[in-house]
Amino acid sequence: MQIMIISGEASGDYYGASLIKAIKKQSPETSFYGWGGSLMASEGLEIIFDPTQLSVVGFTEALKLLNFYRNWLKRLKNILIARRPDCLVLIDFPGFNIHLAKIAHSLGIACIYFIPPSAWAWGRKRAKKVAQTVVKVAAIMPMDLDVYQAAGANIEMVGHPLLEEIPTEIPREIACQELNLDVNKPVLTLLPGSRNQEIKTHLKLMLEAAKTLKNADPDLQVILALAASIQKETVAKIITEMDLDLGIIEQKTHQAIAASTACLCTCGTVTLEAALLARPMVSVYKLSKLTTILFKLLFKAKYYALPNIILNERVVVELIHSNFTVDNMVTNLALLLARPQPDKQIQAKLRQVRSKLGSKDAYANTAKIIVEVASSAGSDNNQ
Repeated sequence: MQIMIISGEASGDYYGASLIKAIKKQSPETSFYGWGGSLMASEGLEIIFDPTQLSVVGFTEALKLLNFYRNWLKRLKNILIARRPDCLVLIDFPGFNIHLAKIAHSLGIACIYFIPPSAWAWGRKRAKKVAQTVVKVAAIMPMDLDVYQAAGANIEMVGHPLLEEIPTEIPREIACQELNLDVNKPVLTLLPGSRNQEIKTHLKLMLEAAKTLKNADPDLQVILALAASIQKETVAKIITEMDLDLGIIEQKTHQAIAASTACLCTCGTVTLEAALLARPMVSVYKLSKLTTILFKLLFKAKYYALPNIILNERVVVELIHSNFTVDNMVTNLALLLARPQPDKQIQAKLRQVRSKLGSKDAYANTAKIIVEVASSAGSDNNQ
């Protein structure tokens, strides 16, 4: 059985690697090829292209690569025709994968969308496009169900992958001990993002806020959890320029979150990681001016941070676009860092997120869907 997988960025590479592992457990002879990074390659993906260093956020930012992606759609169409996989699996990356799903559908190749476009945030048209072109939608967010069902999609809530990785609790005392931090002093954990663009846009402002807070409270311990997709040298250079006493934590993001009194993080999946560990946070994000204007016109959700969207309540502080300033970060974080221990009321709210994310078998559930679809579709694809 042959499965083609298209993952467009670092987070998709991470999810894709675990998905390949789950598929191999159910169908050991399966071969894989497509787009992915080093993690998917380590699980046996034949890499056609590694897009993880190209990841961009925003409309105007993506326009710069428009011709590049158009050319790749043509190339992937030719590959689909020549190799005819038993199933095409799309992981997130909606601006590209929606178009590829349409191409696969026109060729009669069965397609499954794992982590579908956030139609609840960007409008129902996306859900309709997906419903018309894919055999099955494997959703990880509860907000997906209603909008995709209304669009006529065959959708299943498979659970969220993070539930398999993040325990119900990592005691702060243990996390601090592992990272050589003083549990009796406040800890600020910086989570600046997994894309180079996010580091470029966010990190200096985040460091300025951290430096201001540390000058006000010398007992404050500041650490930065480095995403696997970001070069340490890139971050270390910026930190040196800022002259800030800060520890860089590699490959221990969840321990870094668990050790924190509060987190300062980009508005993405990492806010969900912090929520599942019940750590208070301030979430931030900034895009180009034109992208911000378009974003405000098109974005349909009431909140930006995933925990707030899931809970339908502003539990996490959101400093987005023009509100993302050093003063705003300092003001909001100072309240959360007033004592070493995380705010218990906020923790209680954040603990409600876990129960809303379904089962903890996302990869196994999705692998089962893929194997069933690929097995039944394979004979037709290869006629």
